[in-house]
Amino acid sequence: MKILVTGAAGFIGSAITLNLHKEGHEVMGLDSFSSYYSTDLKLARKKELIESRKIRFERLDLSNKELVDNFFATESFSTVIHLAAQPGVRLQTSDWHFYTRDNLEAFNNVLMAMIKYKIPNLLYASSSSVYGNASQATFIEKSTIAQPVSFYGATKLTNEILAGACSKNSELKTRGLRFFTVYGPWGRPDMVYFRMINSALSGLPFNFFGTGDVQRDFTYIDDVSSSVSSLVLNLSLQESGFSDVVNIGGGKPISINECLNIIEEVSALKVPYNRREVDLRDVESTNADFTYLKQLTGDFPKTSAANGFANFVSWATRPEIQPRLASWVDSVL
Repeated sequence: MKILVTGAAGFIGSAITLNLHKEGHEVMGLDSFSSYYSTDLKLARKKELIESRKIRFERLDLSNKELVDNFFATESFSTVIHLAAQPGVRLQTSDWHFYTRDNLEAFNNVLMAMIKYKIPNLLYASSSSVYGNASQATFIEKSTIAQPVSFYGATKLTNEILAGACSKNSELKTRGLRFFTVYGPWGRPDMVYFRMINSALSGLPFNFFGTGDVQRDFTYIDDVSSSVSSLVLNLSLQESGFSDVVNIGGGKPISINECLNIIEEVSALKVPYNRREVDLRDVESTNADFTYLKQLTGDFPKTSAANGFANFVSWATRPEIQPRLASWVDSVL
C-alpha cells in the first residue's frame, strides 16, 4: 500500500512509519514540527527512525487548508494515518486555540481533502481521554459512554463524530484509534514516566500531581505500531462508508505509584519529586477492553510494564540520549 502518516516526527507517528516501512509499504511522512515540546527530539526521531531508512518526508502545516489541498492534489495514497494533533490535557485555557487549530481545523482539512481526491481509507488518532471518568471498570467502545473531562478529550470525541458523519455521506472508510497511555523509547517528554527517569538521572525533582493512586493502561509503543499495521489492512477490506473506533490498550492498568516503583527498580535509582495538588483534568483510571481489537487483528498489546519500562530506561541512558533528556523535559510548558 501507499500510505501517508501525518505527525510522523511524533512519538507514535515515527514508530508507525518505521513499522509500515519494514513491512514493505510505500510510506510518506508529514509533520509541522510544532513547538509544544522540543523540536530537537522530533528531529532526532526523524533522523534515526525515518531518514536512516530513506523514507519520504515533508514539512507541512495541516491547519492551512490551501496547503493541504495542494498537497493532496499532487500525491496519491490508498490510506492516510492521521496522527498530527495538539497532545496533552494540561494546556492553559489561553492556549486552547491550539487544540481547536490542530485537532479540529487540521482534522477537517484532511477529511475534506480525502473525500475530494477519493482516498478511501482514514485511520486517525483518538484517545482514551474520550471516556473521561467512565463508571465502568473497563472501557468498551460500543457500550461505555464517552464523557471527556478535558478540552483535549472533547476535541478527540469531536473527531470521531466528524469521521463517522463523513463516512455515512461519502465513500470514505474511517477508523478512530483510541490510544491508551502509549510509552516507550523516543516517548513524549510531557509524560510522567519520561519525567521520572529524567529526575532519577539528574537528581532534580519533577512535579508529582495527586497521590499517585490514579491508574493508567500503559501500552508499549511496539504493540501499538503492530496493532495499527494490522488495523490498516483490516480497514482496507471493509465496505465503503464503514466507520468504527478501536481501543489500543492491553487492559492491564497500573497506578502512577507502581510506575514510579518499576522505574526505580529497573534503573536502580531513586526518583525525586515535589508533590502537587491533583489536576482535575486527569481522569481517575483508564482500562481498555481489547476484545474488539483482538477480533479485528487476532492480537492485542501484551508487553508487560516491567519489560516496557526496562526498554525505555535502556534507551534513555544511551550516551547520545541521556545528556538531552533534561532539555527535552524543560521544553514543555
